[in-house]
Amino acid sequence: MAYMGSSDIKLTFNHIKSNFKWPKVKRKNIDHVRHYVDEENNIYHSVTRVVNDGKDFSEWYEKLAKMNNCSLEAGEAIGNYVKIQAGVNGTRVHKMCESYLNNEILASEGLLADAHFENLKHRLNKIDNIRHLEIQMFSPRMGLAGTADVIGEWGGKLSVIDFKTTKKSKPEEWIESYFLQSTAYALMYEENTGTPIHQIVIVFTGEDGSQDTYIKKTADYTDALYDKIEEFKSNTDVN
Repeated sequence: MAYMGSSDIKLTFNHIKSNFKWPKVKRKNIDHVRHYVDEENNIYHSVTRVVNDGKDFSEWYEKLAKMNNCSLEAGEAIGNYVKIQAGVNGTRVHKMCESYLNNEILASEGLLADAHFENLKHRLNKIDNIRHLEIQMFSPRMGLAGTADVIGEWGGKLSVIDFKTTKKSKPEEWIESYFLQSTAYALMYEENTGTPIHQIVIVFTGEDGSQDTYIKKTADYTDALYDKIEEFKSNTDVN
């Protein structure tokens, strides 16, 4: 089904073909947890899992329980359902963004996803000289793997660019894990290609119509990322 959004859709994004042949990596569930495996059967932890390790959702579950006049267990079930639905919608929005940046005709992904895309579109138009979209990368050095939304230029600087959907605007102190995640992708890119990425960009779209863009330096989060990796290893007793 063709997407019937506004008429100012830009279909002229420039793509730069990379001469680097990326090693293959596949997702694999191990003990019900997502991991990544390369062609030599080396196992990598998911970046998302590592940077979110230790997050405490108990206050949120309690709030949901009070709002719905139910038990804490039911509040947790509601919270988990909300997270699953948010993931599904986020995937739909990412699909639309990928098609748009690939200069393809868009298909509707549902009212909410379409609305998020319209909210994002003018920011997507700031991206140029795209190297990769939805690129899976891994790092033997860090033992991590994941999928970056965009490797391309923002403001003329090579960047890791990530899109996030949310209910409403979030304070910056709540989203450090997103900065760590994109920093990991930047370091993976340099480790594999030899080309450093000094900038990370996180673009938010909220269901309330809010829009936020955070532009950060990779170097400002590198130490915190390595600290988080060590903390994860300590908490999960892995090497």
